[in-house]
This record gives sequence, C-alpha cells and structure tokens, in this order.
Amino acid sequence: MATANLIKLKRSATASAVPTTGQLDLGEVAINTYDGKMFIKKDNGTATIVEIGAGTVTSVGGTGTVNGLTLTGT
Repeated sequence: MATANLIKLKRSATASAVPTTGQLDLGEVAINTYDGKMFIKKDNGTATIVEIGAGTVTSVGGTGTVNGLTLTGT
C-alpha cells in the first residue's frame, strides 16, 4: 500500500483570529478551529484575506442552516 500524504493547514485556536496577507501564500488555506472558519488569500491586484463558508451550522446530525440554506442531516 502506498504511503498516504498528510496535508497540514495553517491553523489557530484563538477566538476571532484572522490571518494576515503576509501569513498566507496564494493557494494556502488557514483554519480557525475555535470559530470554525476557513480563510484563503486572494490577489486580484490587491492582496486580501477571504473567509470561506461564513455561515454557521446550528445542529450536526439534525437540521441546521448554512449561509441561509436549511440542511437536514442523518
């Protein structure tokens, strides 16, 4: 069996922490494990940090909402 590759993302467990443009390379992903948010660096002439999936899940394995959509899990 082939050896699996481990992908380790930049992460923080500090509430409300957001990476700076200097901390991320283009294409790199960062995760705030305290807030459950993901971030990427965008550069369309001006480098900025973009939050991915800004919605919240109110229930796992039941009914919840993400970005205004109602989801029902099992």
